[in-house]
Parts: sequence; C-alpha cells; structure tokens
Amino acid sequence: METGEQKNVIEKIKKTAGELEPKLTAIRRELHQYPELGVDLPKTHEIISRELRKIPGLEVQEHKAGGFGIVAVMRGKRSGGKTVLLRADIDALPIEEKGEWGYKSMNPGCMHACGHDGHAAWLIGAAMLLSEIQEEWGGCIKFVFQPGEEVGKGADTLINEDQVLESPGVDMAFAAHGWPSIESGRVGIARRYAFGGVGSFRVKITGKKGHASWPEQTIDPIAAAGEIYQHIPAILTRKIGGTASKVMSVTYMQAGDPKVRNVIPETCEFGGTMRAARRETLEIMGRELKQEAKAVCSVYGASCEVDVQFHGGAVENAQSLLNGVRNAASQILGQGQAYMIEEDNLGGENFAEYSARVPSVYLFIGIRPAGEKEIPGLHSPDYRFDDRVLGKAAGVFATIGYYGCMGKL
Repeated sequence: METGEQKNVIEKIKKTAGELEPKLTAIRRELHQYPELGVDLPKTHEIISRELRKIPGLEVQEHKAGGFGIVAVMRGKRSGGKTVLLRADIDALPIEEKGEWGYKSMNPGCMHACGHDGHAAWLIGAAMLLSEIQEEWGGCIKFVFQPGEEVGKGADTLINEDQVLESPGVDMAFAAHGWPSIESGRVGIARRYAFGGVGSFRVKITGKKGHASWPEQTIDPIAAAGEIYQHIPAILTRKIGGTASKVMSVTYMQAGDPKVRNVIPETCEFGGTMRAARRETLEIMGRELKQEAKAVCSVYGASCEVDVQFHGGAVENAQSLLNGVRNAASQILGQGQAYMIEEDNLGGENFAEYSARVPSVYLFIGIRPAGEKEIPGLHSPDYRFDDRVLGKAAGVFATIGYYGCMGKL
C-alpha cells in the first residue's frame, strides 16, 4: 500500500520531470550532434560527465569500461535501503544521417540511429530527479553510462574489471530502449525475454570451378548453398519445439564475379544471425546447420566449412520485479500506459551481462508521436527521436530507482 509520503514524493518527481524536458532535450540534441562509435567516445564522455558533475550529491567516476564509460553513484540520506543500478548505452552507429535539422550529426558516416543519445539524456534526468528527493530515500543508486553496446562491448569490462556490481553489491538492475513501434507516453515491458541470445554463422562451400556451359563438369557451390538455405526452415520447425522463440536469418551470400557470367565459381559463402531465448536452442540450431551443410555437400561432392559463434545471452526480465516496475511506470505515465508485452523479443542487447547476474527488468519506452502510424525504425538513416518523452522517461527511471531502493518494487 502506497503511503501519503510516497505519493508526495511521486508527485514531486512528476512535476520536476515535466520541468526538465527542455534541459534534457538540449542535452540529447548536443549528444546527437557528436555521435561516436564503439568504446572510443571522448566527446560523448565529456558531455555526459559535464552534466553529471552539476548534480548535487552525485559521485562521478569517469573513464570506466576501459576508457569512456561513466559510473555515477548517489546515496540516499535515509538509513538502510537497497542498491539499484540504472544503465544507459551511449555509443552510435556507422550510418550516414539523412534527416535535416539543426542538430544533425556533425560526424560524417556516424549517427545516433538507435537512440542512445536519448538513453543517456533520460538517465541524466533521472539522476537530477533523485538528487531533488535525496532526503526521502535510503540505499544507493548507480547510474551506468556504458560504451560499446552496438559492438557487444562495455558491459563485461564494467562488471569484471570495474566491478560495477560490487561495493555495494547491486540488488537489481534496470535499462530501457526508445522503441519506434510504441506510441510516445507508453511503456512496454516484456513478460519474459526482452532480448534474445545471439549467435552467428558462416558457411563456405568449395566445389569445382568450370565453364557454365558444361555444368556437369563442375561441382556447383551455389546450388549446394541454395539447397542448404532452403532447408533452414526445417531446422527451426522439425528439430526444435514449436513454442521455443527462435529465428535464423541468412544476411549475405557471395559467389563468383559479377563481371564474369560464364563461369561457375569454385566457392560460395553465406552467413547470418541466429537468435533464441535460450542458449541451448542456439546450440541446437548451430549443430543442425553443420549437419545439414555436410549432408548436402556430400550429395553434391563439395566440401564445406561451417563456423558458428555465440555472442551473448538473453535478457530475461525478473518475474519478481515486473508488477512493481509496471506500477512505478504507471504512476508517472498514467494508468494503462505501462503494459506487458507477451511475445519474446529476439533482438540482441548485452544488458544480458547484468541480467544474468542480478534480477533485472528491461523496458521499451515509446517514441512514436501520437497520430503517426509508423516512424523509421532502429538503425535507419531516417531514424528520429521524440524529445517529448525525455522528461517522463527520466521520471519513470527515478521512480523505479526510488521504489527499488526502498524495497517497494
């Protein structure tokens, strides 16, 4: 049962969050102008650190994650309490921005096309809000600004080298992503898997090169590759249970020389990505692909090399925290504006490094303006972020942090 004191705290968060929107918009747009890739983010680090140092009661630890990550720690003024980690990823993508606005990327071929500038801005906002109510809660909140998410880096370094989950030990962790398919002002929470485990595969087939007019004198690697490709759906439906969340997509196939039309090439290579909620499902997919490729190549008289890699685990939302997180978000957004997503999402996110170690929840924050049926998706050169969500998103994070520290989630 929420107390009168807690209601007053939430009302203060809501009011202040609305007032912060112009400031957070300016921060987000400045970050958008200076996108940087991977873990080498000096300008991004400079901007975020500058803003964090302005916040009373915040201990800012710079140059984490091997260089340009930031961990900021705030301790409530009341005794007791839990330790909560709130994380934002901060790197950009190697994409040329198409949009024309006053804060367009100033770095050619580089763009915040996944909204990490927004993630950083709303987490800075959450720190501002929690600083305002520091007398009202106990415990510790760690604000983690992680580089390298797009290249699968940053999280492991923060955990294993910087020991971000220790001293004090983190009790729970939270993160969120701006989501173009969800209307602004709403938040979706996956009931099970917010992101899937990630794998990749590469298949190289070697046949016998020869003149295309006499294919019987060759061993055609393209034909073998095509047959293997056609068998991939059977791997997913005949070798793995129908209720398991999984996908296997071929994303490239290369063979021959486009300038030479009369030669069957010696080799053909294709590859792609695998996603699944469970690691064991990924392992089955990889094993079956290897067996299928060898069997098909044996029939054709070709040989093959199959390389399968596993890159990260799934982000499984903690069942014990779901209702509390939804209720916390609803207090900022309004009843019915935070809802459960029943389907598993099989994108990839190395927040899995945190969720594998401590109870965690990952949220999807809507950024599709009201009245628009569709906006450009993630990793699009036309991607755009709705700045009007920044204040409320900061409020959602601050409320989760407040209730988490107080043991009320």
